[in-house]
Amino acid sequence: MPGIVTRHFRIHNAEQFQEAFGESAATNMYLYIARVSAWDDDNDPPTPSDSVQEIDYNSWKKMLAAKKVQTSDVTFAVPRYDWTSGKIYREYDNTSATLHATPASANGLYVISSSYNVYKCLFNNKAATSTVEPTGTSTSTLVTADGYHWKYMYTVDAANALKFLSTNWQPIKTLAADDGSGQWDVQAAAANGAINIIDVNAVGDNYLTNTGTLAAVANSTTMTLAAGASGSDDIYTGSSLYIASGLGSGQVSNITNYVGSTKVLTLGSALSITPNTSSTYSVGPTVTITGDGTGATAYANVVSGGANGNTVNYINMVSVGAGYSEATVAITANTSHGSGATATAYVAPPGGHGSDPVQELAGHNVIVNVQLDGDESGTFMTTNDFRTIGLIRDPLLANGSIATGTSFDQTTQITVSSVTSSGAYTLDETITGGTSGATGKLVSFANTNASNTAGVVRVIDTDGTFSASETITGGTSSVTATVGSAALGSLKPYTGDVLYTENRGPISRASDQIEDVKLIVKF
Repeated sequence: MPGIVTRHFRIHNAEQFQEAFGESAATNMYLYIARVSAWDDDNDPPTPSDSVQEIDYNSWKKMLAAKKVQTSDVTFAVPRYDWTSGKIYREYDNTSATLHATPASANGLYVISSSYNVYKCLFNNKAATSTVEPTGTSTSTLVTADGYHWKYMYTVDAANALKFLSTNWQPIKTLAADDGSGQWDVQAAAANGAINIIDVNAVGDNYLTNTGTLAAVANSTTMTLAAGASGSDDIYTGSSLYIASGLGSGQVSNITNYVGSTKVLTLGSALSITPNTSSTYSVGPTVTITGDGTGATAYANVVSGGANGNTVNYINMVSVGAGYSEATVAITANTSHGSGATATAYVAPPGGHGSDPVQELAGHNVIVNVQLDGDESGTFMTTNDFRTIGLIRDPLLANGSIATGTSFDQTTQITVSSVTSSGAYTLDETITGGTSGATGKLVSFANTNASNTAGVVRVIDTDGTFSASETITGGTSSVTATVGSAALGSLKPYTGDVLYTENRGPISRASDQIEDVKLIVKF
């Protein structure tokens, strides 16, 4: 039977993952680094295999160290689309099954501006190129000079930009409480089930229009059009009057009667604010919005000329209304003057545009950012590189208790003496025990005397157990040493769950260096 996993399910999984870090019985999640050995091609690391051997065993055998992921290290994420002049951005359409699909040309539903404000595209001016960068944090729809309509969603502040913003990804959040930001104002002002945009599908032909300044106003339902209006009786009956500017601007009502000789019209519904003779108007076809919500009204903009005569160019919202889950639009006028125009109403998502950025922009990804600062109090080596990073959940300590500490060294540390060749080991070489036959991949050698004849050898990827007093030999350097003792890593191998692993090219470390590790977990 046909079925899909919706974006809501993906967001739910992302929420569960993100919430796990801050719950009262929080999950103990650790970022680990692993593997010092080169790939066959370090410029093209292999894709990890989700096999028991690679995930459950090799991840541990090659693990170098692990650092706990804090709540502040995690955020929801969406792909990054910088606003760029000359691109056509995808407009919101509640009926589109591909609204949140990755666009082939990197022109998404939303953009991040040069000020790190994020805007959702509500209307792209009939698939025109965007040439004016949106600005501001108003709760109202932002209309730019290129005809685009944008909705401000949120701002990536400096701290989150520094920690989470990357070339291809950006953090996203929905606020749960008033933090004094413009985002909260937008969330609070959002209208559930509003109709912010009506898109013209077919422009029709031969529609009547008249614009000017009202010549006289008798009352809120009776007024006189300008001298240039038609002299034919009832020619505007069935159309609508929109007050464009001046007293009473922003109101629309249908025309039920028109006397050509006097240019006096009668409105079907009284205007709440009576205009005056300084008010300008526009007469055009009536836009009727039918649906399960209330309050949405609009007027039609008619342009003259062209092969089809006067056509409906745009539908302009007067009031966006609320409570709609579906709506249809009819464009009507005097039956002898104008026909054929059709349009589609785009119903805002539940809660309204701007009410929930994570849901609206499909934030079903999580960025994990952990900084590795030098040797992390002696638990992270700084003399070698690493090639694998990953996340492990709820590992245990070597004694079997739950690991809750900040960081752990997972190398096997072998104290040695009588080191030959002044400890000139070769990094990544195989160390072999002469008696035990145990082997391990050399990570580092730290001397404990001036002549480098004693110190600590750190290895990973061990097979077998090194025994005291045996001689170990470097497979490449031929350096030998006598084992004093061997201590395993702090965590108990093969415990917890490896949730994520990623192979990379070699990442070098240094004691005065900070690695900023960003992982993108996609759900």
